[in-house]
Amino acid sequence: MSLDREALRQRLLASFRVEAEERLGVLADGLANWCEAGASSESIESLFREVHSLKGASRAAGLLPIEQLCHAWESLLSVVRRGQLSLTAERVELCRHTLKAVQKLHAGHPLEEHEHAALIDSLEAAALGETVNLPEMPQSTPSIATDPSTVRVSTQRLDALLFQSEALLQHKLEAQAHVLNLKAHAAAFEPQRSKGLLSGGALKKLREGLDDLPENARDGLKTVLDYLDWSLVQLDRLHFSATRLEKTGKHLAQGLTQLSESLLSELQAVLLLSGSSLMEGLPAMVQDLASQAGKRVELRVRGESLQVDKRILDELRTVLTHLLRNAIDHGLETPEQRRQVGKAAVGQLQVELLQESADRFELRVSDDGCGIDLEQLRRRAVASGLQTAEQASALTNSEALALIYCSGLSTSAILTDLSGRGLGMAIVLEVVERLGGRIELESNALQGSCFHLHLPLSLSTFRAVIVRNAERVFAIPALAVERCLRVPNSAIRNLENRPSVVLEGVVLPVWPLADVLGLTSLEQSAGELTLLVLKVRGERFALLVEALLGDQEITVKSLGRQLLRVRNLLGATVLGDGQLVPILHPADLYRSALETAGSSLSQQNQQRSAVAPQRLLIAEDSFTSRGLLKAILEGAGYQVATANDGLEAWNALKQGQFDLLVSDVEMPRMDGFILTSRIRADRELANLPVVLVTALHSAEDRARGLEAGANAYLVKSGFDQESLLDAIRRLI
Repeated sequence: MSLDREALRQRLLASFRVEAEERLGVLADGLANWCEAGASSESIESLFREVHSLKGASRAAGLLPIEQLCHAWESLLSVVRRGQLSLTAERVELCRHTLKAVQKLHAGHPLEEHEHAALIDSLEAAALGETVNLPEMPQSTPSIATDPSTVRVSTQRLDALLFQSEALLQHKLEAQAHVLNLKAHAAAFEPQRSKGLLSGGALKKLREGLDDLPENARDGLKTVLDYLDWSLVQLDRLHFSATRLEKTGKHLAQGLTQLSESLLSELQAVLLLSGSSLMEGLPAMVQDLASQAGKRVELRVRGESLQVDKRILDELRTVLTHLLRNAIDHGLETPEQRRQVGKAAVGQLQVELLQESADRFELRVSDDGCGIDLEQLRRRAVASGLQTAEQASALTNSEALALIYCSGLSTSAILTDLSGRGLGMAIVLEVVERLGGRIELESNALQGSCFHLHLPLSLSTFRAVIVRNAERVFAIPALAVERCLRVPNSAIRNLENRPSVVLEGVVLPVWPLADVLGLTSLEQSAGELTLLVLKVRGERFALLVEALLGDQEITVKSLGRQLLRVRNLLGATVLGDGQLVPILHPADLYRSALETAGSSLSQQNQQRSAVAPQRLLIAEDSFTSRGLLKAILEGAGYQVATANDGLEAWNALKQGQFDLLVSDVEMPRMDGFILTSRIRADRELANLPVVLVTALHSAEDRARGLEAGANAYLVKSGFDQESLLDAIRRLI
């Protein structure tokens, strides 16, 4: 029995190690963001649940010290979660102490008994709202576990396997083409076989009539009939053989397809990783470094979904560590220094991954610190013997900036455990050049620095949206596509002399993809239109396409040296059916759209928007909602006036002539219900149609609106501009 219990305990411990590793990583990154970005209720709730789950897992595994710490930590988070205590810097720091202690225990390094007790006492006191003295922070001890299920493989061998998998992919496509040819070959026999079967009776009659023919004619016809019989037998035999070959080829092609796709998928999974793997642990590391340097930092990470070759990411870990260390130690100022120059006390660090072409991407690391002091760089270069005074003074600013890559040169006045040895940037440059990349550096005094690392993707895959337009198929990187939607034809309006669509209160320009690419414009359907909403460098716009074919994972192929940079093209890809499809460049599409002289949508939109000039009044106290409604109604061809509240709307109705009122309900001075009741009680306005557009969605509110005399009641949460326009058309 004891052996069974021990075996169970070992299984629980193994399970706990896996779970705890994941939960501690979530806690580390989440808590790091607390330090500077503040903590939202969702963030507090998330960490509370992680601590609670970790406590339960440690209890199941019999790890009492971790359970006790998590229990006390959970008590503090619970009162903060309920809003009974605010999340002060002192309490956040205490949480970080606790995380360090749990990490140390998880790594197999027990705490001293007095450390353990003091930390629990501090957590319990903090949960009661008492001011506590932070205990000494436990030193975390990293544990490196070797997974017996993994092996080390040379990347050259993986490269060779990947090349062979691509060759196998081509053979798969050829096999599929052969299957189609065999199918067509087998089908070609059918008409002749049918004729042969149908002509069987005619041949029999000819044979029966042979005796009535002259002898010379009889022999010749008999020879022909014998040949026809033999041909029919051979035709059947060939048809059977072609059918069997088609089935065999189909079976082989299916097997080859499965093998090719499985092999390629496994190799891509090995060699291609999401950029998020490069960012793992960065928030916690940055906060640790900032704490040691006496600085406050907020880290922002973007573009981590980009797929990059694993070998590139492995090399970039060292590079990114050096850049972040330098940014914290050299670039960002202390809170006091930042306040003196009018900056926020919290410094900003940003890491971005951006795909810039079919086979290259950019790693961008920027800060809003003091920038690089070029004069100090020149002095250091002279002091270290790298430059003479005359040479240093003759350097241009860009040449002076390049001095930071010299080995042994540092702008730091002292040597710290973070930086100051002058080796970091030399290592960065060496790694980037070894990878076949290049570095660009921007730096401005008091504004910060930005490193642009342009690197090869080696082999880049990402999801793409596949569309058809003007009888051609295109792929658009899904990272640039915010959403795909279908809208009625009437949703496209001419606003500011440009076809536009209003989405979630924002007016977006619409360009047909055919116009942008200079192709034959598609014919607009009488029903719905397919739009892709793209976001490029902060700008949002919509592309009108003929059809959306779906989205899928694609492998990007370069256009080659001869087509190094073609406008609107990012590269090309081969779809599963062997079709070669161009991949469109989102940034180029936007530039090309802006240069498009006219739009094939304009004439039809002008014809469709020829609505009688009826006057509408909008009563809405929200500036945003008022502007949205005005844009929708003016886009539909109505003349629109606005009022800021119910009383102003009432005065406008008494002084002017309007065909319909669109009103909010919750407004100052006079709400929509009272306004509607007054209209119905007024002899001159009693028949004026009233549409209430409000956030109040209960059945009681609807009933109240109808009792007041509203003709339509639309809820903002489910608001659809077509519903509003349809209601107005029915009422006037």
